[in-house]
Amino acid sequence: MAVYSVKRIVLESFPVLTAGIIIALAAGYMLNSSIKKIAELPMILMMIPPINGLGGNIGSILGARLTSALHLGTLEPRLRGQLVLRKNMAASALVSFIIFSLTGAIFFAIAYASGIPIARSLSLALAFFIAGIALTAAVIFVTIASAFVSFRGGLDPDNVVIPIVTSIGDVLGVTCLLVAITIVGV
Repeated sequence: MAVYSVKRIVLESFPVLTAGIIIALAAGYMLNSSIKKIAELPMILMMIPPINGLGGNIGSILGARLTSALHLGTLEPRLRGQLVLRKNMAASALVSFIIFSLTGAIFFAIAYASGIPIARSLSLALAFFIAGIALTAAVIFVTIASAFVSFRGGLDPDNVVIPIVTSIGDVLGVTCLLVAITIVGV
């Protein structure tokens, strides 16, 4: 007996992937609308792939774990009383804290080594860290919501969760980074 149906995978994935194209265009539009700030400090452009990549990776790892747990029956699509959900959220948050701290430190070193004054280099690193933590909270929410809604709706969450998380995560990554840069005053 076949576990997967090609027809089901295509029918469930195609609309989500198509929506992902539209969502990705929104991230590009946001970057384009912030071109003056980016031109002022090109280092910001260097931060976008890592924040989007890390956010997508954290969401994808969480999504893979949640969809497996839903299929195995060790997780129910509800928020309360779910030890598996709480542990996976905690692990995602911890990994996020560590990886965004490390990446922020790397950005500090690159900025300082490239001649940016120490205070501004620290501000860049802090903005990246703040953006990463905010992105992680949003990605965790989107991952849980998409896994639970798709599972309850009779869709295979394996077909939809990761494309949703990575597409929305790209827009959120750019948004969080631009907002954090504004708040920190880079």
